[in-house]
Amino acid sequence: MKLFKIFGFLMAAILMTACNKSEDQATGIGDAIVVSKQSGQNTVYGISLYAYTYSSFSSVKVTATADPEKIYTLKANQGFKTSFYYETPESEFSTTRPAASEYNFSATFENGVKQEFQNTLTADILPIPTFDKCEYNAATHQLEIDYPLLTGAGSYSVSILEGSKIVFSSVEIKNPSNGAFAVKTTGGGWAAGFTPESGKTYTVRLFAYQFEPGGGSYNIQSISIAEKPVVWGN
Repeated sequence: MKLFKIFGFLMAAILMTACNKSEDQATGIGDAIVVSKQSGQNTVYGISLYAYTYSSFSSVKVTATADPEKIYTLKANQGFKTSFYYETPESEFSTTRPAASEYNFSATFENGVKQEFQNTLTADILPIPTFDKCEYNAATHQLEIDYPLLTGAGSYSVSILEGSKIVFSSVEIKNPSNGAFAVKTTGGGWAAGFTPESGKTYTVRLFAYQFEPGGGSYNIQSISIAEKPVVWGN
């Protein structure tokens, strides 16, 4: 389950900050995130880890004080050596809530420099978002999504999947005044060359993001995910 929307707006935040930095500066930033979603009747949890740099990583490994024997090995995100990541495999999501912990990142850069940096993960976890409405409106020719806003959620995003393939991704919906979002066939956000088919069932995926206190878009505490099937109309 590739982390979705995170990469786009996190890298934008990093690159904006990096504009005034030297390209060969070996400095890293780490982020540990709790990911929660529904599996049957249960809420299950996983950990995602991201490391960012103004230069290029060669390798990144992470350990947590809550489980120091476990070593996470991060890999390049979509080939970008400025961003390495780890995501809990689907089969390893657990009903056990992750413990609060300090995550220690050990990075080696392509220029040979080594650096350690940390990120604290607290016990705060967003509840799973819910849908008040998620259906195609034939009168307005759009998919209408309504959802209650969650206390502690700083932003949201919406994806649509055809099977396991993401075919639509929204922009980040920051600090919304209401939980309402609409998707049109002719609007932006669709994968290049893709047009939804009338009568076909797709999966709508709603993400809620909780940020660390005082943190920016690359300091996420938790992400919660809800899914719902929807039949596309005319």
